[in-house]
Amino acid sequence: MSFHQVKYLFVSLLVFLPGILFSESVIPLQSQISGKTIWQDVLVLEDKDQSLPVASITSGSNDSRFQKISTPNLGFSKSTFWVRLQVKNPTEDLIRWNLVFDFPLLDEIQIYGDQLPKTIIPILGDNHPFSERNLDYRNPVFPLETNPGSTSIYYLRIQSESTIPLTLAIWTSREFYDHLNREQMIFGLFYGILFVMVAYNFFIYIFTYEKSYLLYLFFISSIFFFHLVNNGFAFQYLWSNWVFWGNYSLPFFICLSCITGIFFTDNYLNLKKHLPRISKLMWFWVGVLVIFSIVTFFLNYRIAMVTSILLTVPTALILVYSGTYTYLLGVRTARYFLISWAFFLLGVLLYSLKSLGVLSDNHITRWTIQIGTALQTILLSLGLADRINFLTRSLREHIRELSQAKLKIEESEKRFREIFQGSDEVILMMNENFEIINANRALSKHMGFRLDDLKGKKITEFLYTGRDQSSDYNVMYVNDKLTDLKMTGSIINFKTEFGQKYVKEPKEMYCRLQYIDFDETREVLATMSSQFEDTIIQLIESEKIELSMNNYLRNAELVSQKITSQLAKYLSTVEQTEVRSSVREIIINAVEHGNLNISFDEKSKALTEGNYLEFLQKRQEDPRYNQKRVKIEYSFTREYVAYRISDEGRGFDHKKHMEKSIEEMNEAHIQHGRGILMTKSVFDRIEYNDRGNQVSLIKFLNKN
Repeated sequence: MSFHQVKYLFVSLLVFLPGILFSESVIPLQSQISGKTIWQDVLVLEDKDQSLPVASITSGSNDSRFQKISTPNLGFSKSTFWVRLQVKNPTEDLIRWNLVFDFPLLDEIQIYGDQLPKTIIPILGDNHPFSERNLDYRNPVFPLETNPGSTSIYYLRIQSESTIPLTLAIWTSREFYDHLNREQMIFGLFYGILFVMVAYNFFIYIFTYEKSYLLYLFFISSIFFFHLVNNGFAFQYLWSNWVFWGNYSLPFFICLSCITGIFFTDNYLNLKKHLPRISKLMWFWVGVLVIFSIVTFFLNYRIAMVTSILLTVPTALILVYSGTYTYLLGVRTARYFLISWAFFLLGVLLYSLKSLGVLSDNHITRWTIQIGTALQTILLSLGLADRINFLTRSLREHIRELSQAKLKIEESEKRFREIFQGSDEVILMMNENFEIINANRALSKHMGFRLDDLKGKKITEFLYTGRDQSSDYNVMYVNDKLTDLKMTGSIINFKTEFGQKYVKEPKEMYCRLQYIDFDETREVLATMSSQFEDTIIQLIESEKIELSMNNYLRNAELVSQKITSQLAKYLSTVEQTEVRSSVREIIINAVEHGNLNISFDEKSKALTEGNYLEFLQKRQEDPRYNQKRVKIEYSFTREYVAYRISDEGRGFDHKKHMEKSIEEMNEAHIQHGRGILMTKSVFDRIEYNDRGNQVSLIKFLNKN
């Protein structure tokens, strides 16, 4: 090869090599084109500082700076991107075709060329109202036409604060409208599933008021609006003229989906029980998301969008961790939760790989997010239904258990009432102000009061109030005991005198007060008995006691119980009761007719007039009688029991009373004075002294 030939070849390489290396592919047009992807057939120029004039691009003076790209994803950038594409119509017919930018969130895209139709709108994007578009379609579309045998060069100027995927496709008109019909069917199915799930969970919540359905309803709704915005339908149908909201609604609904997803997950997996720390972390994270969802409207769109996407990463990690941990704990609902999120995240991954060019663009990868979202929605609804079914079965079992427990409780309550009402001790229930709430039947037995007489009154209101200073001291003493209970909270024991409803004399009672704590209230339990139980009664072989008592009739009951308690070892219950009643009647006679000098006629008259208790109280307070005492001498051995009862009265004609019979008293309609006759029938020997103010009673225990 000669020097001139080498020189010619070298000059040719210098002239034509740049064109060979950076030449674009001429895109051939056909009469039928169905979404041909052309990002590999175009050249791109990045204008980082936006300094290139439009004329310098459209004139072709910068064509040598255009280059091919290795991936269609241009990412987030402040640069202006110029795209150069060259098409050729090799046919003999005019071809009308559409240049579609398959990404609805682009801020602005403008087309330049020598053969643009006169009716075309050259500037599109969501920075302009939706009405200013060539076609009523969610994505920017440039309807173009190319003459037979001609070649056309077009320049696209792209600028956006969102990510810029160079998803350019060519469709001929007929194929494009067929594609629209198919796309509408797919989107209709997808949004139909979401809408059905929204309506289904709404009505389930209305009928059940189950909180999980309400939270899931919010979650699906936020996902629903996220997809409407992301797919361009929200800008097309809902807020076509609200440019600002149309741009910022996407990061807002991303945050809202995270917030509602956290709320739903916390309730659905019952994290407060299974993962309390993660539950608290979720509430903190919700606070961060809420703050950002408000602040996002004051930020640059690119910053708002990037930050909202970054915030979804820890949200997804928290949700997946919660589902995995609860699944390992054996929580039933966690299975549906994990499977549903697996489908959703798989759809997001496949779509991302398609957008990055790792996976081919086909009918499967193009719809992976929608498929994943639909499966997630359906599976979570199934999980909720399964949860409700499980809870329903558990509720039935619990109802059966509660029914059985109710029967046991009713039985326990019945036993408690029997114990409460059957106790010989007076039992009072009071509130913290010592006001009586409830009382058992023993209150009527010992004091004559019924519950209605004392309900709502303080315990100090039915203490005995006589006409001397000891009554005032009694009230002060009990108030001190109540104060001790309040201050210490410990059990308080004391002895005091209470009033009686029908008997105008004090009733000495041993009292025990203590607090009873319930779930929300605190009450006071008071138990009162007339005497302490003698635990050594059964051990006594013989006993001799001398007693002296005042003129209160209630002491007759106490003394008679005391000096007849040992007889249970030798006498039947009926016999023991007869002895006790007889001794009590003799003691009462010694008080009334002996010490208080109440004649038979005086008592009869007072009983007839119905004022005997007042009459008795006056005699007890009379200075002539109130110092007199009844003396009781008691002796008990294995062979006999003997009582000697003496009073300080003037005595009475005992022989006359000893000669009367029950029949004579019944015929005379005498209502009292039967004590001596009853005593004669019970004891083996009864003897009065000559004066009649002392009686001796003997009953043999071992008559055999």
